[in-house]
Amino acid sequence: MKRFISRLKNQSPLQKQPGTMSRQVGAPWQPGAALDNGPPPPPYAAPETNQYSRSNMRAHEADPFYFLYLFDTVLLIDDSSSMLGRRWREVQAALRQLAPVCTSHDDDGIDLYFMNHCSDGPGAPMGCAATRPPGGKAPWGYYNVTDASTIETIFNSLRPCGPTPTHDRLRHIIDPYMAQLRAAPSPLDVRPLNIIVLTDGRPGPELPNGVNPQDPLPLIVHYAHALDSMGAPLYQLGIQFIQVGDDAGATAALEALDKLRGGFRDIVDTTKYDGGDGPLTADGILKAVLGGVDKRLDDDAG
Repeated sequence: MKRFISRLKNQSPLQKQPGTMSRQVGAPWQPGAALDNGPPPPPYAAPETNQYSRSNMRAHEADPFYFLYLFDTVLLIDDSSSMLGRRWREVQAALRQLAPVCTSHDDDGIDLYFMNHCSDGPGAPMGCAATRPPGGKAPWGYYNVTDASTIETIFNSLRPCGPTPTHDRLRHIIDPYMAQLRAAPSPLDVRPLNIIVLTDGRPGPELPNGVNPQDPLPLIVHYAHALDSMGAPLYQLGIQFIQVGDDAGATAALEALDKLRGGFRDIVDTTKYDGGDGPLTADGILKAVLGGVDKRLDDDAG
Protein backbone atom coordinates (compact mmCIF):
# COMPACT_ATOMS: atom_id res chain seq x y z
CA MET A 1 0.00 0.00 0.00
CA LYS A 2 2.92 2.31 0.62
CA ARG A 3 3.46 5.02 -2.02
CA PHE A 4 6.29 7.17 -0.68
CA ILE A 5 7.78 7.31 -4.17
CA SER A 6 11.03 9.13 -4.45
CA ARG A 7 11.31 7.13 -7.69
CA LEU A 8 9.39 9.93 -9.42
CA LYS A 9 12.73 11.60 -10.15
CA ASN A 10 13.70 8.59 -12.25
CA GLN A 11 10.68 8.87 -14.51
CA SER A 12 10.88 11.07 -17.56
CA PRO A 13 8.31 13.84 -18.08
CA LEU A 14 5.27 13.10 -20.17
CA GLN A 15 6.00 13.49 -23.84
CA LYS A 16 3.39 14.86 -26.16
CA GLN A 17 1.01 12.34 -27.69
CA PRO A 18 -1.46 13.02 -30.49
CA GLY A 19 -4.45 14.93 -29.16
CA THR A 20 -2.80 15.92 -25.87
CA MET A 21 -0.88 18.95 -24.63
CA SER A 22 1.57 20.59 -26.98
CA ARG A 23 4.27 20.84 -24.28
CA GLN A 24 5.78 18.53 -21.70
CA VAL A 25 3.77 18.30 -18.50
CA GLY A 26 6.92 18.42 -16.43
CA ALA A 27 8.13 21.64 -18.06
CA PRO A 28 7.60 24.95 -16.24
CA TRP A 29 4.24 26.49 -17.00
CA GLN A 30 4.38 29.64 -19.11
CA PRO A 31 1.47 32.11 -19.19
CA GLY A 32 -0.29 31.94 -22.52
CA ALA A 33 1.31 28.63 -23.52
CA ALA A 34 -0.56 27.15 -26.46
CA LEU A 35 -2.43 23.92 -25.84
CA ASP A 36 -3.61 21.40 -28.38
CA ASN A 37 -6.26 19.48 -26.52
CA GLY A 38 -7.58 17.60 -29.54
CA PRO A 39 -11.25 16.66 -29.88
CA PRO A 40 -13.38 16.88 -26.73
CA PRO A 41 -13.75 13.60 -24.85
CA PRO A 42 -17.13 11.85 -24.85
CA PRO A 43 -19.53 12.32 -21.92
CA TYR A 44 -19.45 9.71 -19.21
CA ALA A 45 -21.59 6.64 -19.70
CA ALA A 46 -21.85 3.41 -17.77
CA PRO A 47 -18.65 1.54 -18.67
CA GLU A 48 -18.31 -1.58 -20.66
CA THR A 49 -17.17 -4.59 -18.62
CA ASN A 50 -13.56 -4.37 -19.74
CA GLN A 51 -13.16 -0.58 -19.73
CA TYR A 52 -11.64 -0.52 -16.24
CA SER A 53 -9.09 -3.25 -16.85
CA ARG A 54 -5.34 -3.51 -17.02
CA SER A 55 -5.56 -4.73 -20.62
CA ASN A 56 -7.48 -1.58 -21.60
CA MET A 57 -4.94 0.60 -19.79
CA ARG A 58 -2.11 -1.18 -21.57
CA ALA A 59 -3.87 -0.57 -24.89
CA HIS A 60 -3.57 3.16 -24.14
CA GLU A 61 -0.08 3.09 -22.65
CA ALA A 62 1.09 5.77 -25.11
CA ASP A 63 -0.95 8.16 -22.96
CA PRO A 64 0.14 7.55 -19.34
CA PHE A 65 -2.72 9.67 -18.02
CA TYR A 66 -5.49 7.95 -19.96
CA PHE A 67 -7.05 7.07 -16.61
CA LEU A 68 -8.29 10.67 -16.39
CA TYR A 69 -10.86 9.76 -19.03
CA LEU A 70 -12.30 7.18 -16.66
CA PHE A 71 -12.28 8.98 -13.29
CA ASP A 72 -13.51 12.26 -11.84
CA THR A 73 -10.73 14.24 -10.20
CA VAL A 74 -11.20 16.27 -7.01
CA LEU A 75 -8.45 18.18 -5.23
CA LEU A 76 -8.50 19.04 -1.53
CA ILE A 77 -5.89 21.70 -0.76
CA ASP A 78 -4.46 22.34 2.68
CA ASP A 79 -4.71 26.11 3.24
CA SER A 80 -3.69 25.98 6.90
CA SER A 81 -1.25 28.50 8.37
CA SER A 82 1.76 26.22 7.88
CA MET A 83 1.29 26.29 4.09
CA LEU A 84 2.12 30.00 3.89
CA GLY A 85 5.13 30.78 1.71
CA ARG A 86 7.05 28.46 -0.60
CA ARG A 87 4.73 25.46 -0.18
CA TRP A 88 1.70 27.50 -1.16
CA ARG A 89 3.45 28.82 -4.26
CA GLU A 90 4.55 25.30 -5.26
CA VAL A 91 1.01 23.95 -5.00
CA GLN A 92 -0.31 26.91 -6.98
CA ALA A 93 2.22 26.36 -9.77
CA ALA A 94 1.51 22.61 -9.90
CA LEU A 95 -2.25 23.20 -10.16
CA ARG A 96 -1.75 25.71 -12.97
CA GLN A 97 -0.17 22.83 -14.90
CA LEU A 98 -2.71 20.27 -13.72
CA ALA A 99 -5.89 22.00 -14.90
CA PRO A 100 -5.14 21.87 -18.66
CA VAL A 101 -3.77 18.32 -18.39
CA CYS A 102 -7.00 17.10 -16.81
CA THR A 103 -9.11 19.10 -19.24
CA SER A 104 -7.30 17.59 -22.22
CA HIS A 105 -8.68 14.23 -21.05
CA ASP A 106 -12.00 15.27 -19.52
CA ASP A 107 -13.88 18.41 -20.51
CA ASP A 108 -15.42 18.56 -17.00
CA GLY A 109 -12.06 19.74 -15.65
CA ILE A 110 -11.31 19.38 -11.93
CA ASP A 111 -13.14 20.25 -8.72
CA LEU A 112 -11.20 22.21 -6.11
CA TYR A 113 -11.81 22.41 -2.35
CA PHE A 114 -9.80 23.87 0.50
CA MET A 115 -9.43 22.72 4.10
CA ASN A 116 -10.60 26.06 5.52
CA HIS A 117 -11.73 28.38 2.73
CA CYS A 118 -15.26 28.06 1.32
CA SER A 119 -16.16 29.35 -2.12
CA ASP A 120 -19.09 31.32 -0.72
CA GLY A 121 -17.09 32.75 2.19
CA PRO A 122 -15.34 36.09 2.71
CA GLY A 123 -12.64 36.82 0.17
CA ALA A 124 -13.91 34.33 -2.42
CA PRO A 125 -13.17 35.55 -5.96
CA MET A 126 -16.21 36.67 -7.91
CA GLY A 127 -17.29 34.52 -10.83
CA CYS A 128 -15.22 31.45 -9.92
CA ALA A 129 -17.81 29.44 -7.98
CA ALA A 130 -21.27 28.13 -8.81
CA THR A 131 -24.19 29.40 -6.74
CA ARG A 132 -25.08 25.81 -5.96
CA PRO A 133 -23.08 22.59 -6.44
CA PRO A 134 -23.77 20.21 -9.32
CA GLY A 135 -25.68 17.06 -8.43
CA GLY A 136 -23.78 14.63 -6.24
CA LYS A 137 -21.12 17.16 -5.24
CA ALA A 138 -20.45 18.94 -1.96
CA PRO A 139 -21.03 22.69 -1.60
CA TRP A 140 -18.34 25.34 -1.05
CA GLY A 141 -16.02 24.16 -3.80
CA TYR A 142 -14.89 25.39 -7.21
CA TYR A 143 -16.29 23.10 -9.90
CA ASN A 144 -15.18 22.16 -13.41
CA VAL A 145 -12.01 24.26 -13.33
CA THR A 146 -10.49 24.02 -16.79
CA ASP A 147 -7.84 26.70 -17.09
CA ALA A 148 -4.78 28.04 -15.33
CA SER A 149 -6.14 31.58 -15.08
CA THR A 150 -8.96 30.41 -12.78
CA ILE A 151 -6.43 28.66 -10.53
CA GLU A 152 -4.43 31.89 -10.46
CA THR A 153 -7.47 33.99 -9.53
CA ILE A 154 -8.53 31.63 -6.73
CA PHE A 155 -5.07 31.32 -5.17
CA ASN A 156 -4.36 35.04 -5.40
CA SER A 157 -7.53 35.72 -3.42
CA LEU A 158 -6.55 33.41 -0.52
CA ARG A 159 -4.05 33.53 2.30
CA PRO A 160 -3.36 30.25 4.14
CA CYS A 161 -4.72 30.49 7.65
CA GLY A 162 -6.22 28.10 10.20
CA PRO A 163 -5.98 24.43 11.24
CA THR A 164 -5.97 21.21 9.18
CA PRO A 165 -9.50 19.70 9.46
CA THR A 166 -8.80 16.73 7.20
CA HIS A 167 -11.53 14.45 8.60
CA ASP A 168 -14.31 17.02 8.32
CA ARG A 169 -13.45 18.16 4.81
CA LEU A 170 -13.10 14.64 3.44
CA ARG A 171 -16.47 13.71 4.95
CA HIS A 172 -17.96 16.88 3.47
CA ILE A 173 -16.73 15.88 -0.01
CA ILE A 174 -17.31 12.12 0.06
CA ASP A 175 -20.72 11.89 1.76
CA PRO A 176 -22.63 13.31 -1.27
CA TYR A 177 -20.74 10.93 -3.55
CA MET A 178 -21.63 7.94 -1.36
CA ALA A 179 -25.28 9.05 -1.39
CA GLN A 180 -25.13 9.14 -5.18
CA LEU A 181 -23.72 5.61 -5.22
CA ARG A 182 -26.47 4.31 -2.93
CA ALA A 183 -29.17 5.91 -5.06
CA ALA A 184 -27.86 4.50 -8.36
CA PRO A 185 -29.23 1.22 -9.74
CA SER A 186 -25.61 0.03 -9.88
CA PRO A 187 -22.28 1.53 -8.74
CA LEU A 188 -21.18 1.13 -12.36
CA ASP A 189 -23.61 3.93 -13.24
CA VAL A 190 -21.54 6.41 -11.19
CA ARG A 191 -18.19 7.59 -12.43
CA PRO A 192 -15.31 6.51 -10.15
CA LEU A 193 -13.70 9.25 -8.07
CA ASN A 194 -10.08 10.10 -7.29
CA ILE A 195 -9.47 12.59 -4.47
CA ILE A 196 -6.03 14.18 -4.29
CA VAL A 197 -5.20 15.70 -0.90
CA LEU A 198 -2.24 18.10 -0.93
CA THR A 199 -1.15 18.77 2.66
CA ASP A 200 1.92 19.65 4.68
CA GLY A 201 0.71 19.18 8.23
CA ARG A 202 -0.72 16.68 10.65
CA PRO A 203 -4.53 16.80 10.89
CA GLY A 204 -5.81 18.69 13.88
CA PRO A 205 -6.11 20.28 16.29
CA GLU A 206 -6.12 17.61 18.98
CA LEU A 207 -8.41 17.85 21.99
CA PRO A 208 -6.91 18.37 25.47
CA ASN A 209 -7.32 14.64 26.17
CA GLY A 210 -5.11 13.77 23.19
CA VAL A 211 -7.93 12.63 20.91
CA ASN A 212 -7.66 13.99 17.38
CA PRO A 213 -11.14 14.40 15.85
CA GLN A 214 -9.57 15.40 12.52
CA ASP A 215 -7.73 12.10 12.07
CA PRO A 216 -9.21 10.73 8.81
CA LEU A 217 -8.37 7.11 9.60
CA PRO A 218 -11.77 6.09 11.13
CA LEU A 219 -13.58 7.84 8.29
CA ILE A 220 -11.57 5.99 5.65
CA VAL A 221 -12.29 2.65 7.32
CA HIS A 222 -16.00 3.55 7.37
CA TYR A 223 -16.06 4.31 3.63
CA ALA A 224 -14.07 1.18 2.78
CA HIS A 225 -16.61 -0.99 4.60
CA ALA A 226 -19.51 0.86 2.95
CA LEU A 227 -18.08 0.34 -0.52
CA ASP A 228 -17.53 -3.35 0.24
CA SER A 229 -21.11 -3.75 1.44
CA MET A 230 -22.56 -2.27 -1.77
CA GLY A 231 -20.29 -4.39 -3.97
CA ALA A 232 -18.65 -1.42 -5.67
CA PRO A 233 -15.57 -2.10 -7.82
CA LEU A 234 -12.27 -1.67 -5.97
CA TYR A 235 -11.43 1.32 -8.16
CA GLN A 236 -14.68 3.18 -7.31
CA LEU A 237 -13.04 5.55 -4.82
CA GLY A 238 -9.39 6.37 -4.24
CA ILE A 239 -7.79 8.94 -1.93
CA GLN A 240 -4.23 10.05 -2.66
CA PHE A 241 -2.48 11.97 0.13
CA ILE A 242 0.53 13.95 -1.07
CA GLN A 243 2.67 15.46 1.67
CA VAL A 244 4.25 18.75 0.67
CA GLY A 245 7.28 19.36 2.91
CA ASP A 246 8.96 17.31 5.61
CA ASP A 247 6.90 17.85 8.78
CA ALA A 248 7.55 14.79 10.97
CA GLY A 249 4.03 14.78 12.43
CA ALA A 250 2.49 14.79 8.96
CA THR A 251 4.76 11.96 7.87
CA ALA A 252 3.77 9.85 10.89
CA ALA A 253 0.07 10.49 10.26
CA LEU A 254 0.37 9.46 6.60
CA GLU A 255 2.37 6.36 7.48
CA ALA A 256 -0.47 5.31 9.82
CA LEU A 257 -2.90 5.59 6.90
CA ASP A 258 -0.47 3.68 4.71
CA LYS A 259 -0.45 0.74 7.12
CA LEU A 260 -4.23 0.32 7.32
CA ARG A 261 -5.20 -3.34 7.44
CA GLY A 262 -8.30 -5.17 8.59
CA GLY A 263 -10.25 -7.16 6.04
CA PHE A 264 -11.51 -4.21 3.97
CA ARG A 265 -10.54 -2.68 0.66
CA ASP A 266 -7.54 -0.39 0.28
CA ILE A 267 -8.65 3.07 -0.87
CA VAL A 268 -5.65 5.14 0.30
CA ASP A 269 -2.21 5.86 -1.14
CA THR A 270 0.37 8.25 0.27
CA THR A 271 3.28 10.10 -1.28
CA LYS A 272 5.91 12.21 0.43
CA TYR A 273 7.20 15.03 -1.73
CA ASP A 274 9.81 16.91 0.31
CA GLY A 275 11.42 18.93 -2.46
CA GLY A 276 14.49 16.74 -2.80
CA ASP A 277 13.44 15.88 -6.34
CA GLY A 278 12.66 19.47 -7.30
CA PRO A 279 9.40 21.40 -7.00
CA LEU A 280 6.01 19.75 -6.97
CA THR A 281 4.61 19.42 -10.50
CA ALA A 282 1.41 18.25 -12.17
CA ASP A 283 3.44 15.40 -13.64
CA GLY A 284 4.50 14.27 -10.17
CA ILE A 285 0.95 14.51 -8.79
CA LEU A 286 -0.59 12.50 -11.61
CA LYS A 287 2.11 9.83 -11.56
CA ALA A 288 1.40 9.35 -7.85
CA VAL A 289 -2.34 9.02 -8.54
CA LEU A 290 -1.68 6.66 -11.44
CA GLY A 291 0.21 4.35 -9.08
CA GLY A 292 -2.88 4.05 -6.90
CA VAL A 293 -5.17 3.52 -9.90
CA ASP A 294 -2.92 0.77 -11.24
CA LYS A 295 -2.93 -0.99 -7.88
CA ARG A 296 -6.71 -0.93 -7.52
CA LEU A 297 -7.24 -2.14 -11.08
CA ASP A 298 -4.88 -5.03 -10.38
CA ASP A 299 -6.70 -5.84 -7.12
CA ASP A 300 -10.09 -5.69 -8.84
CA ALA A 301 -8.91 -8.10 -11.52
CA GLY A 302 -7.98 -10.65 -9.11
